[in-house]
Amino acid sequence: MLQVLLDPTREIPDPYYRKTGPNITSESELRQILPLLDDSYEESYFDCSEMSAFLEWYLEGRGVDTVIVTGKQDQPHNITAGGFEYKKSTGDHAWIVANISGREVLIESTLARIVPDSLVSYYLPEDVHDDIYGVVRSYGRADEYDWWTVVAIESNATGSPTGSPTGSPMPFPTPIRLPPVSELESDIFDLVNREREKNGLTQLKSNEEIADIARLRSCELIRSGSVDDGSKPADLLRAHGVYYFDISVEETLALPGPIYDYEASLQRITDLWMRNESGTDASAQDIDESGIGVSVDQDGNLFVTRLSIRRIDCGYRGAPCCKEQGYYPWCYKPWRCNRGICN
Repeated sequence: MLQVLLDPTREIPDPYYRKTGPNITSESELRQILPLLDDSYEESYFDCSEMSAFLEWYLEGRGVDTVIVTGKQDQPHNITAGGFEYKKSTGDHAWIVANISGREVLIESTLARIVPDSLVSYYLPEDVHDDIYGVVRSYGRADEYDWWTVVAIESNATGSPTGSPTGSPMPFPTPIRLPPVSELESDIFDLVNREREKNGLTQLKSNEEIADIARLRSCELIRSGSVDDGSKPADLLRAHGVYYFDISVEETLALPGPIYDYEASLQRITDLWMRNESGTDASAQDIDESGIGVSVDQDGNLFVTRLSIRRIDCGYRGAPCCKEQGYYPWCYKPWRCNRGICN
């Protein structure tokens, strides 16, 4: 016991640092390997101190120079950024700073998320510790940072932390590798049709021409950073030469990444869309063709666009004029029937 009092680092497992996975060299890669900790917080058991020590251990094992920082957090209210809520905090706090490609990146340990530049000013550092030994010596004992009593320190065959608990269950999922975009689009489309069937709606036919426009739209959403620019789906379709519809619907959303659960994320996308579709929604009942376009940015955020139409066989630009008994041949606005063709 006297030895521990004289040297609190004796309570740290030996060996402590080890390889936890392939080295990462960019901020984009860093975002993709941070574990999901936002539901794991438990005061005085696995809180900001233990979480900071755990993340420092994990990132050092991925070749990232990381320090543990203690100080104050002076954030007067909850702030949502990048799909995560940074909760109000005005007291003692611990976090980590990673040096990646020559840039220092502040990581909120309780979320395992890179803190947006707009929130960095709320973090007021007092002491910086190069490693677990420094922070334990500074504190005088290890129990404030002993995450290894909560999570097994062993690693699996791939070199990633197992996340297997030695105490209560404490799973730490890591981001998944997304399939090719074409597979993502197909899986979302199939799930949409299954949900429509559950709601008593007819299944949609896939339209690749419309899907190409949806893909362009999703890429534009990444550039603009907004899913609502006031544009109308009919104008978007016509701008790309699609005229064979009389009803058009556009649904767009941004899903914050990285993605930890593929099936749950697809279901979330579909659920958000299906809230606007029901058996009493005229547009949902009437649309019969659809195209989905997905774009993924460098941070793993998903931008998804679904364009849907009710297809028509006449009355659009370049198509035959519509004929109906008792009426002159006609076209949908703004086109006019000219010698049997709408133009």
